[in-house]
Amino acid sequence: MELKMKDKIIVAVLVILAVAVFIGGRMHDTRTGFETEKWVNYQGNSRQLMLKDLVDRTRFAGMTREEVKVLLGEAEEEQDAFLIYYAGIPQGLFGTKPDADAEYLVIEFTDAEKPDVVTASGVMTANTLPKDSEYRIKGDATENTVLTPVENE
Repeated sequence: MELKMKDKIIVAVLVILAVAVFIGGRMHDTRTGFETEKWVNYQGNSRQLMLKDLVDRTRFAGMTREEVKVLLGEAEEEQDAFLIYYAGIPQGLFGTKPDADAEYLVIEFTDAEKPDVVTASGVMTANTLPKDSEYRIKGDATENTVLTPVENE
């Protein structure tokens, strides 16, 4: 029994619709709105789910160091020139990307006249962190290299 052309079109449309609904649902599940309390008390990879919303909606340049800490809590690493927050492993369509490097939110303070005012911010991997960071990969990465802070349990 062969399907008629009309039936084939209906089946094709239903398959495309099912795939679109699945992908749309997964994309929605991988992003949540930023909330200070959830960022500060993160567990596992939960910061990664809020990262895009935080970066898209927050203009860090011009904020003071204290304003950043009120928004994001204490940094995993703090130096005069920067604050570093562990952001997690990037998410893919089917969960955490297996070969992805950990990401960090870096807040920079590089204006000598206003040392506690943010001059720049960005998301970086351990390879691109400021050279003085304890999380930066120095030389070749090995399995023993520690790149992530101790996560909250």
